[in-house]
Amino acid sequence: MASIEQDKLRLLRGAVQDNVDLLRGIRTHTRSRHRKIEGPWIWSPFLLAVLAILWQASPVISTRPAATPQDSTADVKQVQAMAQFAAPEVQTPALTPHPLDRAVIPLGINRIVIDAGHGGKQPGAISESGVSEKDITLDIALRVHRLLDKAPFEVLMTRQDDRTMTLEKRVAFANSNRADLFISIHINWTEPREIRPLETYFVGPSDDPATIKLASMENQESGYSLSEYRRVLEKIYIDTRRDESRSLAKNIHAELYQALKAVNPTLDNRGVRTAPFLVLVGTEMPAILLEVSTLSNEEEVELLIDPDYREKIALAVSRGIGSYASNLNRSAEKGS
Repeated sequence: MASIEQDKLRLLRGAVQDNVDLLRGIRTHTRSRHRKIEGPWIWSPFLLAVLAILWQASPVISTRPAATPQDSTADVKQVQAMAQFAAPEVQTPALTPHPLDRAVIPLGINRIVIDAGHGGKQPGAISESGVSEKDITLDIALRVHRLLDKAPFEVLMTRQDDRTMTLEKRVAFANSNRADLFISIHINWTEPREIRPLETYFVGPSDDPATIKLASMENQESGYSLSEYRRVLEKIYIDTRRDESRSLAKNIHAELYQALKAVNPTLDNRGVRTAPFLVLVGTEMPAILLEVSTLSNEEEVELLIDPDYREKIALAVSRGIGSYASNLNRSAEKGS
């Protein structure tokens, strides 16, 4: 640093001396000396300006202490830290989830929750003759409970009498009891009234206007607040229970159609569908919702008030549960 200062002073003195000599009229008689003077006279103002700038900056440069090895190490660490902080985050590509192979993790059924739709101050659909959905669903649910009494798993009911129960409480009941399956039983109301549909639903979105209308009617008793709306929507689209719910729905629906078609030839098989029913969204286990009949068709109502027909419905539901459980157990045995 000292050598730089000395060079700057030497250049500055030389430039000043050359200009002083020129101002005093000192001239040499040789051409070479004249050329040496002519150069500084032309360039000296520019050189003086540059040297003045350097001279002003020199105190700042000269007052900085000499770098030590510790300082160099600290600077390197600081640069590395800044580089890590500034480095853009690498986004790993999202992997498409694959269905879980049942053989990987043997699963079993220990507890099932049967949900009788509506109840109490929430009658659900009502036929022109006064038959209420809440009464039919309770009767069928009680029959399913009785038929599964000897099954190797426990069967619970969200309600066993005519009581009001919000959808939120039904969901909480199933989740708090750590159910392995959730089956909600309902009776539909459809237009035109000539239709006699049989439908089974598992959780998922839908763009079918009739399904959306049905879901909005069933979801009126939700009990969910606006703050929970986003969480509910997310579960509709990304719920990982969907595959098992679909399998359960197919097993029960097949049993229902086979059992009821024989005595109800005009039964309209609507199949297995997805819908955003809140009892299916909020539950944490494979869950389905059955629309086993309709109260908008009076001929269908005549069948529903017959205990034998309700027993056929209950038998079909219990067989579907048994079929699903057997398939699950066989998969578990293969994985053992």
